[in-house]
Amino acid sequence: MTETSVGSVSSVLRFPVKSMLGENVAAATVSQRGVDGDRAYALIDEETNKVISVKRPRRWGRIFELSAATKSDGPVEVTFPGGEAMAIDDPALPDRLSAFFGRRVSVAATPPPDATFDEAWERDLKDGADPYFGLPSRDEEGDELIDAGAFMSGQGNFFNFGAVHLVTTATTKRLSEAAPDSRFDARRFRPNIVIDTDEVGFVETGWQGHTLAIGDVRLLVTFTVPRCVMTTLAQGDLPADRDVLRTITAENSVDVFSTGTAYPCVGVYGEVVTGGDVRVGDAVTLIS
Repeated sequence: MTETSVGSVSSVLRFPVKSMLGENVAAATVSQRGVDGDRAYALIDEETNKVISVKRPRRWGRIFELSAATKSDGPVEVTFPGGEAMAIDDPALPDRLSAFFGRRVSVAATPPPDATFDEAWERDLKDGADPYFGLPSRDEEGDELIDAGAFMSGQGNFFNFGAVHLVTTATTKRLSEAAPDSRFDARRFRPNIVIDTDEVGFVETGWQGHTLAIGDVRLLVTFTVPRCVMTTLAQGDLPADRDVLRTITAENSVDVFSTGTAYPCVGVYGEVVTGGDVRVGDAVTLIS
């Protein structure tokens, strides 16, 4: 067994409501479920019973105008663009959200049975790649859509795939070098942990199958993360930029599912082997 220092934690992020902007925290507890409080809630489209995701931006892109944060003395709060904040358990919140989106929505803490969400398949930004696993697509309201998120209800949470999502500064630096006019801030990718490293290139892709030690936590790196239209959208102070996904496709397309089709990838997922606390500044060690 070899232990190699690969960097340190520069950011810990939590997204209490799926597809809303989240919060930077100094430390977080990690359990088998992932970062405590992460993707704890989602919004549900009452008409379709689907989980609302920014991955269908033509319909749900405004969700990136909302942010969610976990208050130390109370429940998660949702903040609207004008600064109005409402508790996640406020009975008036669904009506306020419905007015905001112009569609009836509700708040859920567990996925509906057989839950999915709509994802706009940006074929032109993915070098013409077909949807994952041969999923069928449909044309609706000017978008090519797939039903994604099939793993959510089986896991009982609102994660797309893995419990913990990590991105390194080596990856964002490499992408910035390839497209200097674009802003490859790690926040575009909505990871839980950002690792500051002196390594070069898409280093975390090579960690698949190995274990990371971060503070008390041990994570088995499972697979690299396919990216979608979400990375191109404006969020916070980051501008909309379709070249973000186009650049990822050109620089780091990976046959992540061993199906013969390569997809643009950034970051990795980690399966929690040992839980504990993760803090900004924690050393990150690769065990191989």
